[in-house]
Amino acid sequence: MIAIVLAAGYGTRLRPYTIEKPKTLIELEPGVTIFDYIVAVLKEVGVTGIYVATRREFESFFSGRNDVRVLVVDVAEDDGNLWTLYQALSALKEQGVEDDILLTMSDHIYEVNIVKKLVKVATGSSSKLYLCLDRLIRGRDAVEGLKIVVDGHSVVLSGKDIPPYSGIDTGVFFISKDLYSYIEMVVNKKSRKASLADLVNTLAKVGVVGYVDVSGLLWQDVDTVEDIERARKLYWRILARNLVKETDGIVSRYINRRISTLVSIALYKSRIFMNPNIVTLAVFAIGMLASVLIFMGYEAYGALLAVLSSILDGVDGELARLYRAQTRFGALLDTTLDRVVDVMLLTAMFHQLLVVNASFQQTLLHTVVFALAISGSIYVSYVSNALEDREYLAKLRNSFPWATRDVRILVATIATLLKAYTLAFIYIAIATWFFTIRALLHSLGKGGLAEAKFFVRPKPLSITPRPARAYTVLLEEIITYAIPLIILLYLVDIALGKTSYYAKVELSSIYALVWQAIATVEIALIVYLAYNVLKRLAELFKVLKDSVIERIWVTPSVYAKLVKRALLLIAIILSAYPLNYAMSLGNVEEELRDLGNYMVTAVALIVLFFLIIDVAKAFEHLIQKYIAKKHVKV
Repeated sequence: MIAIVLAAGYGTRLRPYTIEKPKTLIELEPGVTIFDYIVAVLKEVGVTGIYVATRREFESFFSGRNDVRVLVVDVAEDDGNLWTLYQALSALKEQGVEDDILLTMSDHIYEVNIVKKLVKVATGSSSKLYLCLDRLIRGRDAVEGLKIVVDGHSVVLSGKDIPPYSGIDTGVFFISKDLYSYIEMVVNKKSRKASLADLVNTLAKVGVVGYVDVSGLLWQDVDTVEDIERARKLYWRILARNLVKETDGIVSRYINRRISTLVSIALYKSRIFMNPNIVTLAVFAIGMLASVLIFMGYEAYGALLAVLSSILDGVDGELARLYRAQTRFGALLDTTLDRVVDVMLLTAMFHQLLVVNASFQQTLLHTVVFALAISGSIYVSYVSNALEDREYLAKLRNSFPWATRDVRILVATIATLLKAYTLAFIYIAIATWFFTIRALLHSLGKGGLAEAKFFVRPKPLSITPRPARAYTVLLEEIITYAIPLIILLYLVDIALGKTSYYAKVELSSIYALVWQAIATVEIALIVYLAYNVLKRLAELFKVLKDSVIERIWVTPSVYAKLVKRALLLIAIILSAYPLNYAMSLGNVEEELRDLGNYMVTAVALIVLFFLIIDVAKAFEHLIQKYIAKKHVKV
């Protein structure tokens, strides 16, 4: 795959700034132009052959670069952009280059994830043209942009002068090399006025135009002076978004990165260069201080510093990416010191746990769980670096039970504040080893048995057509998971009662250890069964969507909102049981348990209140219709 940047336009609305140079050379920050940013994005997604199509008078602006090659084209002021692309392809053909194209306008800035999503969908697909569709059109973009109409998974119409029925494109396209003949056909028909919209409409008629939904991702088209100002503001938000990794854990993605990127961007904007390795050492020092404070009994201060260490842990890598100063040594140093902090933090918590619980049997249990937690934490890092399937790794790191470092630090912090160290060790041990085993099984299925003399059955072909699941089947599955869930809720009460009873009898503490293990397994099973009940309920609501919408006359958006609130309420109610049992198992003080139960109840009531309001609004027309009928009868 090669990339072509179209930079042959005249930028008439940006004159006089575009008289002597192309608008793609307008700076977003001192020393970084729009073109610089586009090239950096293309490199990040793995494109090596980058070409820029520009006019003869602008050739000198690009010819001195080592990372792009220049294609000189003949373009007049009113020529279409497909004419520019056609000439660029002709020049490449003369050089013996024919490949799939990643096409981008030179006056657009966008998140790297837009291009990543496009490349992911287009790679290995059939001969198609793919565009990036933004359904959340913003103000003037609805007027300026190329409007798109889609039907299912295909684009059926595009144009500047049609209503934005489905959304607008974002200036990035994928064009298969098998479609070159269509480009030539459209140019022969439209001549120099041929545009990309003409190509899209021509290909749409034969059903070979797809799209990638990039709604919610940031991008900006630069056509006017006002657009320059908007782009320069948006640029910093885009940079911050680009620093978020696909493999980031749930806490890092939604909390830590929001803070760490503010710090990194602020340092970068101030032009204060701080060596990323120095930042790594500083964050390491904070983590070690947190461990020492917890070890000495200052749990609250240690917990706060542990959270601070977790938040700032991303700053070193972010600065390295912003300054293009990434090194293997830096990555190794960061990983090594993170593991040291993890071990010291868990060891400090274990020390406090031994101070609180001195009996031999409980110490034995805590030691085993601590060993599993600390070894699992190390193996998560090792497996993450060793696993070759990065897409599966991203999925694994963001799936429950979350085992990433950001989540582990947060769990450890909360447990330290509540003095519920056992709960933290149990969660970390289960999550990390579940992560490790899943990764190993995935690697095994991907060819880990290649050296073994076993016969592996090939995967069956997918069954087509694949109809929507019947609601009766889903109801059966919900009942199948709900019945053992109810039974386990009863059994775990018994197990916790036995644990509490035997813990008071010194000679029977070995039985308390057994009942603790039973209760732990039962709590884990409760979480698993509750998750499956919620999952099937979500599928059931999806299956019933069309019939419900048709019967009660609500829009799909309103129905989706009601379903989300209902599922959230059910999730909160279900989570109250394992949370309460886990706190009991961890010997959390009764006052803290009461506070936790109160908070869960309060949140559930708030969600219920908003759900009732939404339901009332959704059924308002039916209620009014019912009242009107009653009034007529009277």
